[in-house]
Amino acid sequence: MKKFLSLLLVLGLSATLLAGCGGSKKEEAPSEKPSTETSQADGYDTVNIIAAHGATETTSMHQSWLKFEELVEERSGGAVTVDLYPNQQLGGDREFTEASTQGNVTMGSPSPAAVAALMPSLNAFETPFLFSDYETAYKAMDSDAGKALLDSMSSAGLQGLGYYENGFRNLTCNKEVNTLADLKGMKIRTMENEVHLAIWTALGANPSPLAFGELYTALQQKAFDAQENPLEQIYNNKLHEVQSHVYLTQHVYTPYIIFINKAVWDGLNAKTQELIQSCVDESVAYNRELCAVNNQKCIEGINNSGKSKVYEVNEALHGEMVQACTDAGIYDLVIEKAGGTYAQDFWAAAGFNYQK
Repeated sequence: MKKFLSLLLVLGLSATLLAGCGGSKKEEAPSEKPSTETSQADGYDTVNIIAAHGATETTSMHQSWLKFEELVEERSGGAVTVDLYPNQQLGGDREFTEASTQGNVTMGSPSPAAVAALMPSLNAFETPFLFSDYETAYKAMDSDAGKALLDSMSSAGLQGLGYYENGFRNLTCNKEVNTLADLKGMKIRTMENEVHLAIWTALGANPSPLAFGELYTALQQKAFDAQENPLEQIYNNKLHEVQSHVYLTQHVYTPYIIFINKAVWDGLNAKTQELIQSCVDESVAYNRELCAVNNQKCIEGINNSGKSKVYEVNEALHGEMVQACTDAGIYDLVIEKAGGTYAQDFWAAAGFNYQK
């Protein structure tokens, strides 16, 4: 029912129908499409930004959106305002992204895997074991290849502006995993993305997609043996309370991609565009600082919970996983799904050398 109401909300139903949605500093949901006005304050266009994301208010991404809101409203003298809707209030990643392509949401920050069906180039991010550390990931995202991926979003009517941190995806389950054989037959929840499903099939597991909002209950009821997500998602959504083992597999690095509706963007004057971009850039830098601290806090929180423990992945298992993905043609699949040279260019920026 919640999903249904969220979808109707995106399409512009009266806010009074969903006044009890809660969880945000904003008491009302948007009842009109975002719009710009011709009047200006200090040379800035007057625009109200409706921004949506799917993470909880306790995450570094939400705090980074709040930083963006603070910066852009203050520096524009109130000409640019932001109404922020976190925690899937306007639907999941794909729902609010589709709403933005239709002009009902101004900005958002989905996970690339969730919206790759709309923008296939973003499959470049689903490359398994692409990055060895965060610094390499940041370097690749800040490169020309990372900018090209942002620009590719124009095919869906969106303008990419930058990347917030989601982080390396890690495995949680209820058993010890020391070799690839331990993954055999494990029923694991993944996102509905062909590359993700192929990766876990190659690793011997039995992957199946499920909406994130249903995941905690599904794990609690043993409908799934395992799932995979970044540390903040695991900890802030309490998935570690229903999974005894958290393995730092770091099999895929996932950012959140910050976008704005392209029609809105193209309708802004250069000064307003520069302001929004600079505020996004500052909030990204702020986000990276937060994440470095929060990831360690998540590990400590999980280890101190009495419910679960965090484990490193041994070198032998890591090697087995990389080889299994290579043998199964996962890297060729990423190239195919991303199209053009998006994957190869991004790999080059990361210093990743793929050899069959």
